[in-house]
Amino acid sequence: MPADFRFALRALRRTPAATAVLLLVLALGIGANTALFSLADALLFRPLPVPHPEQLVSVGDPARPGGLSEGTPRADLFSYPAYADVRDAARTVAGLYATGRAERLDVIVRQGPATAAGEAEHPRARYVSGNFFGVLEVPAFRGRTFTEAEDRVAGGAPVVVVSHGYWTRRLGGDPAAVGRPLVVNGTPLTVVGVTPPGFTGDVVGQPAELWIPITMQPVLAATHTRLTSRSVSWLLLMGRLAPGGTAERARAELVPLVTRSLADHVPAADAGGVARELRRHPVRVEPGGRGFSADRQAFGPALRVLGAAVGLVLLLVCANVAHLLLARAAARGREMSVRLALGADRRRLLRQLGVESVVLALGGAALGLVVAAGATALLLRLASRGPRPLPLGAGLDARALLFTAALALAAALLFGLAPALHASRVELASALRTQGRGLTGTARGGGRLRGLTAGPLLVVAQVALSAVLLAATGMLGRSMRGVERADLGVARDRLLVVTLDVGRTDTAAARRLARMRALAERARQVPGVLAATPSENGLFSGTESGTTLQVEGFRAAADADTVVQYDVVGPDYARTVGARLVRGRDLLASDDESGAKAALVNASMARFFFPGQDPIGRHVTMDSATYAIVGVVADVQGQGVRDAPTRRLYVPVAQAPDRLDRYSLLVRTAGDPARAAGPVRQALHAADPSAVVLDASPLDALVRDSVGEDLLVARVVTLFGALALGLAALGLYGVLAHATLRRTNEFGLRMALGADARHVLGLVLREAAVLVAGGAAAGLPLSVAAARLLRHQLYGVEGGDPLTLVGVVGVLGATALLAAAVPARRATRVDPMVALRSE
Repeated sequence: MPADFRFALRALRRTPAATAVLLLVLALGIGANTALFSLADALLFRPLPVPHPEQLVSVGDPARPGGLSEGTPRADLFSYPAYADVRDAARTVAGLYATGRAERLDVIVRQGPATAAGEAEHPRARYVSGNFFGVLEVPAFRGRTFTEAEDRVAGGAPVVVVSHGYWTRRLGGDPAAVGRPLVVNGTPLTVVGVTPPGFTGDVVGQPAELWIPITMQPVLAATHTRLTSRSVSWLLLMGRLAPGGTAERARAELVPLVTRSLADHVPAADAGGVARELRRHPVRVEPGGRGFSADRQAFGPALRVLGAAVGLVLLLVCANVAHLLLARAAARGREMSVRLALGADRRRLLRQLGVESVVLALGGAALGLVVAAGATALLLRLASRGPRPLPLGAGLDARALLFTAALALAAALLFGLAPALHASRVELASALRTQGRGLTGTARGGGRLRGLTAGPLLVVAQVALSAVLLAATGMLGRSMRGVERADLGVARDRLLVVTLDVGRTDTAAARRLARMRALAERARQVPGVLAATPSENGLFSGTESGTTLQVEGFRAAADADTVVQYDVVGPDYARTVGARLVRGRDLLASDDESGAKAALVNASMARFFFPGQDPIGRHVTMDSATYAIVGVVADVQGQGVRDAPTRRLYVPVAQAPDRLDRYSLLVRTAGDPARAAGPVRQALHAADPSAVVLDASPLDALVRDSVGEDLLVARVVTLFGALALGLAALGLYGVLAHATLRRTNEFGLRMALGADARHVLGLVLREAAVLVAGGAAAGLPLSVAAARLLRHQLYGVEGGDPLTLVGVVGVLGATALLAAAVPARRATRVDPMVALRSE
């Protein structure tokens, strides 16, 4: 066997140009698959870096690690009292911890070489129960982790554990940093430990840098305490199975415990709301070894589509390499016939050719790892919703290397089998008689396409697979253009959305309201700004508020009839965002804390609650506050392009002053909103340095970010479509060039007997058309079927879109013409006298 490998290397070195082409094509196919595997593995499959992750079970919706809901208790997120109920009663788990979002934290490192005195930063942090590290069985790299006693008393544990990355980056990797304080929102927290390298928490795609005991939340966010209220749902739970326990047993115990906790501690008036919540979101208890992740749910469908796309690319690569190896096998016919004549059996030839395929595949895989490293970084950049790549540890680890090796061997089998069989079945007597002048194998019939069956069939398959990818590219491209042109019901090309965090230390509602008004007024003074108004949820922010309400004169037929979405907004909201006022008036500055409560409703809400009636002057009651409807605005697509219009209520921010910690400032501009982003940022910072501008983006950019998964699929599939088209063109060129070479004598005789160049040209182009027509005939039905896989990524485009399919046929035809041009031109230049002498 070592001799076979040495011979294979010598054989590949004899044709360096052809070998380089083969290695490059294989590197592209294998590298693309490895890159996608690395991303999918990091996001979908890889377990948390903790001991025995298979023993973990999650409770709640693992896609909502940053969720927060106030009002009726939820069943996919939990309050701290509900967590305590379940934790104290559970027996199937050895421990159950809680973890929840920590909003903006102002952190000051007073000592250490990496930071200036008094400079605040805002690291990503999580509130966790005291048994967090114990349940995960994560030891401290330096110092210690939390103890269970540190979540028993509110405000009683002013400590913090930092990640290894934060320790090295911000604390200089100083062992003496353990024991020093970090000032978090004005409160000193002692660093008691550092986590091991590689551990960034239990939320995949959102690496944490600080972990703070959950009992410190009321101290660090005094205006929004969440520790004692059962109406604030914000925690996810994770447990480790007790010895001998199973996920099924844990589910059978924990679901009733959660249900009982929700039902037993709710006022009678809210009992119906809890029942509705349990029907809408049944309690989820499932294996938790992969951690929590919002990105997993968002990118899962996109990664499945891309997996199919890179699989098609690999098949195309294998088909192309197989065709090139067929040509090599034909050229080596003389060699194979001599070896057979000297006594080698066909199995020995098959083994040698198989070893050559494996060597070629392994070389392509080695180069593919280089391609994969760059492609993985590119995929993470394309998948990001902001300027920084998606923070996933998607790299070339041992799992990726094993995948690449397995893929290389599978590819060797796919592209090496047909050429090896073809070469080993040489007809000995016929091959020796030709003295190397002809080509070998089972090819008969003068070299027409019908004579060399394997090559043309591979090209037909390549064209069919290319048609599938090109159709996907066309449909996704049209879908993205539809998203860019979609009517959202607002002036999307003139809106700047500024996300503000004004902190949680200012507890006086009147003072916070004054700050909000001052910031809005300062934004209006920026040159080029026409209007500015606050909004709790903003537009395309990813956050939404919902509630149940009572409507004057309306009798609900079902529980869902009283559910609406709502937003807390500032004066002139409709005018600022460019929403059309259907009836009544907009909200005004006079709709303040001293005025009568007023509200806007959208057209969908007006039609549902007041069919055929005038809603102006009617009243709705939300959270014990009654509002008079003063206006109706047209429906606005506020959070998703594909979302169907929902019933929506708008109430004045001045009449809900407790909602002013983090909000959006919607800014209407006279020109390009991107140009106003910098001046607005500077103006807001100058007006209130304590207010942090988290983001300032044009609405169009936020709309594109909201379909980031679709954009990722569209960009990558377009890249793969171009690659597939190039591979198909290369395969078509190879087949036609090979057939033209074999038919040199025929073309010469035809021209000697009077055929002109146009006739010969038509023969070659006709053969190209037959191949492309066969591929298109197979590929277009496959494209329609494969479009079902894209249904979640398409907007305004049907799977069997005729315009796209016509475009695919046109592109394939043009590609065939280009690929056939050189062989056809060569055929027309055959010298008849040379052809006659060769006969």
